[in-house]
Formats: sequence, C-alpha cells, structure tokens
Amino acid sequence: MTSPVAARPGPRTAVEPLFVFGSNMLGEHTEGHAAVAARFHKAQTGEAQGRTGNAYAIPYRDQQMRLLPLREIGAQVEKWKAYATANRGTAFQVARFACEKGAFSDAEIAHLFRQAPPNSILPAVWQRVLENTRPVRIMVYDPAGRLLGAEWQALLGRYLSLNLPLWGASGAELISAGGARNVVATDAAARHLGLKHRVIGENPAYFGAQSAIAAEMKAVWSATHLLSITDPDQTAQPAHVRVLSYATRDGLDCDDLYPGMFD
Repeated sequence: MTSPVAARPGPRTAVEPLFVFGSNMLGEHTEGHAAVAARFHKAQTGEAQGRTGNAYAIPYRDQQMRLLPLREIGAQVEKWKAYATANRGTAFQVARFACEKGAFSDAEIAHLFRQAPPNSILPAVWQRVLENTRPVRIMVYDPAGRLLGAEWQALLGRYLSLNLPLWGASGAELISAGGARNVVATDAAARHLGLKHRVIGENPAYFGAQSAIAAEMKAVWSATHLLSITDPDQTAQPAHVRVLSYATRDGLDCDDLYPGMFD
C-alpha cells in the first residue's frame, strides 16, 4: 500500500473546466450529460455542436436520434481536439457519452480520445480503458460514517485485497463528496489502509444552490467504482438513489459493503 495522501478540495471559484458532452443534431439538451450541460454550464438549446456557454457539444446522434457512425463521431472529436489545442489556457472536462445501452462500448469511444490534448481530462472510466493497470478510483458513499469503525475498515481492506487482482489494478484510491461524516469516515479508512483519498468539494461560487449535487456528479465522474456502505435491509434513501443513477449513467461498477458479505 502507498502512504496515505488526502487531496483536499481547491479554492471555490466562479470558474470551472469547460464541460464537453455528447449531443444530438437537434441540440435538444434534455437528457443525461446534455441536460447537465444546459443546467449547469449554459449550453444553448438548438446548438448541436461546438461551444456555447461553458460547454462544448460533440454530436453522436442524428436528428432522428439514431447513432451516428463511429467515424463521424471520430471526426467531431477531432474538431474538439483542434479547439482544445488552440485554447491551451482552458481546462476541459470530458463527460462519458455514446456508451449507453444499445450504443457503443466504452473502449470504442474512449479510443477516439486517446490523443486528447493535455489540458483535457477524460472520465476515470475511460482513463482505465486506455490504461487498464491504473489504480481504480472508488467513490465511497457512507453517509452514516460507518468507516470510522475498525471493523468496517477491516472489511474494506478485505474487499480490496480480494478485488484488486480481479480488476487487474495497480492499487486503489478513495473519493468522497457530500456530508462531513462521509468525508471524515472515508479519510479515516484511507489513512488506516494507506490509500490516497480525494475529496470533491462544493463550488457554490459557480453552481450556486446546486453545488452539492454538482459535487456528487463530479465525484462520480472522477471514479471508476461506487462502493456503498450499507445495511442490506435498509430502505434506499433519495440521496443514495440519486448517486446510484449518476454512477450507472457514467458506467461505474457499483457494489455494496456490508457485514457478512464474505461469509
């Protein structure tokens, strides 16, 4: 295990990376990350490609919502690469797209971004597709702070020791967002296990009253896995359902950690 390093959230600022998302040729930004682009980053309805607001649209469906051929999507990605290269002072956050059920695989789309400019960051899921020995990044959902307990920390350690070889990963990093108890508990577990821990902080200067939800989305985007610290008999809370929906949309592997799971 590596020595523990907790990456703390940076300063709150009215600036966020330019959000790169998948669109349709009608520019109807109503679902998935397109809706996120319109809601948070001022992507303009009716604009199917290129930059509007603090967002950049890459079309992958036509006006009848049919998938564009992979080569056409690739050509649009190349246009974005040229734009990002010409704007090296701007950071770009690329959202996962075109990989929903019935569309392309993560490998097919991620490989279109293999030569992405250095001022852009791909979703963690695609980063592992392109370099599958990278550490997995596990977003921990633990609102009750159970990982403060030694027995839960030991359970997490066993979970990792069993799964890291199966994932072919060089290690694991923990990611947290949300309430203080969740962050503190995840940090305690990371320190106990000698893992890196990244905290995704809120940015109300940019996201306003929606900053908590935006931080959850960004944490999911930064992760390859979601691990929920749960009681199997507990009714799912709205916040948990929300995070699970984000994780499913972003292609994360989702799992639960609970007493007795290895019995």
